[in-house]
Amino acid sequence: MISFYLILFLYFIGLGANLSSLSPYLIANFGKNAEWVFISIQAMVPVGTLFAGWISDKTKQIRIFLYFGMALTFPAQYMLFSYSDNWEITLVCAGTLRFLLSANYQWIVIGALEKMGDSNFSKIRSSGTFGFLLIQLALYFLTIPEWHIFESPEIAGKFGSIFYILPIFFLRSIPSERDSEQEFRFRDAYQFILNKNILIFFVLSFFFYSAYQVTDNYQGRYFQLSYGLGSVYLSWVFAVLLEIPFLLSVTRIVHRFHFFSLFYLSIIAGIIRFLFLSISVKGIPIEILLFFQLPHAIFFAGYYMGTIHFFRKTVPSHIYGSVYGLYSIFAMSLGGMTGNLISGTLLYSDFGHWILEKINITIDNSEKIQFLPVFLFVSVVLLFILPFFIYLNIRYSSKKKEI
Repeated sequence: MISFYLILFLYFIGLGANLSSLSPYLIANFGKNAEWVFISIQAMVPVGTLFAGWISDKTKQIRIFLYFGMALTFPAQYMLFSYSDNWEITLVCAGTLRFLLSANYQWIVIGALEKMGDSNFSKIRSSGTFGFLLIQLALYFLTIPEWHIFESPEIAGKFGSIFYILPIFFLRSIPSERDSEQEFRFRDAYQFILNKNILIFFVLSFFFYSAYQVTDNYQGRYFQLSYGLGSVYLSWVFAVLLEIPFLLSVTRIVHRFHFFSLFYLSIIAGIIRFLFLSISVKGIPIEILLFFQLPHAIFFAGYYMGTIHFFRKTVPSHIYGSVYGLYSIFAMSLGGMTGNLISGTLLYSDFGHWILEKINITIDNSEKIQFLPVFLFVSVVLLFILPFFIYLNIRYSSKKKEI
């Protein structure tokens, strides 16, 4: 069990350096073309997840694939941050890296769930959060003017890539084979998701991830423009600060309030966070802005763990990987890409200026104003899906036998 903690801890150090550095790196170097790099990333999330789930379900193997995937992740991330003058090469590198990251994580999750069970998974996953938190704190100090060791986000991204090598030494703890002996047929996974309750969840998740992608793709650049590169990493420190205690509380929350409460908490936390980010374009002290980063932990982890519990309660084990892969295609990828296209359009429009003119507010920093409609878009989408989750909860509770 300790090996699982170490694998996720080290893996998320590399992933954390990637995610927090990506937005300032891509938008600063490629402008509007960064939108297409983000799309390549979102397109490859489900490809990696579905491939990993399918091949694991099909062959009943886990560990052997992780050895190959982990070995390739280090050079993929290093190359992503190596071509700041060529967005086409960066697009290919970004897509390749995201495929590997998604596939590796899918295999780790399948192995952890089968070996430790879903009740222990939230505790194991918290070690990844700790690694993510630690690298943000380190990058903050390495980029502040007083130290200024890392002068740009590409250096931070390259530095993080080194940490993908270390988990390879602990992969022997990952199960070699799957537990399920039941015959795998991909059409079983496809037919399963046609259930009405599952389809409703897929559609709601499509909307959720169309909004959530702003966190990964646009928010970092907003902080960089507002308070400098160091604030990007410090914002992520605050964003994940509550994630570990929240993850450790997930089992108790589910037992006491049902797993649908995780979705409610996630959506409400996201609404609060992005409404405040919308207000922040007027200019506020960084301390207050960082405080309102704290709800991100519940925004992300609440929805993620709610999804894990939802699928573990409803999906047969022999098709779990494939169903999750199909979910990642429709919800995480198509939702993320759709949201990214909308966000990119809003970012380079005059809509932010139009809103401020209507309410008679003047702001000097025109680049910050561009983010106002992007943040409002997230809040509106989350407000829209909240009542539908209440409806789905009622359906699920009254018709469990349908699933």
